[in-house]
Amino acid sequence: MFPAPHGAVCAALLPHVMAMNLRALRERQPDNVALRKFDEVAPLLTGNVGSVADDGVDWLAALVEGLPVPPLSSYGVTPAHADELVEKAAAASSMKGNPLPLTAAELKEVLTAALQA
Repeated sequence: MFPAPHGAVCAALLPHVMAMNLRALRERQPDNVALRKFDEVAPLLTGNVGSVADDGVDWLAALVEGLPVPPLSSYGVTPAHADELVEKAAAASSMKGNPLPLTAAELKEVLTAALQA
């Protein structure tokens, strides 16, 4: 829909998607094995053996902020596109890899955060 590099879009979204997945898992599926996996990957990301999932998300957000990753708005994406983008994202095959289905409201929150980052 927009002249944006796939990798840049993924980078702009990733910290927000990770944070939303953590929140959704904690609220709706607190026994989901994915929560343990987020905790397992955090020390690998941060280099700190005592890191937990939220530390990994914070580390990734800082990395994206420190790199020249432009916000989605720089590619012409606006809040007016949110409903269409959320609908397409929810139907995308890549969502099958998500630890749980995110709601339309959660996806919209992710998009809004990536627009402002």
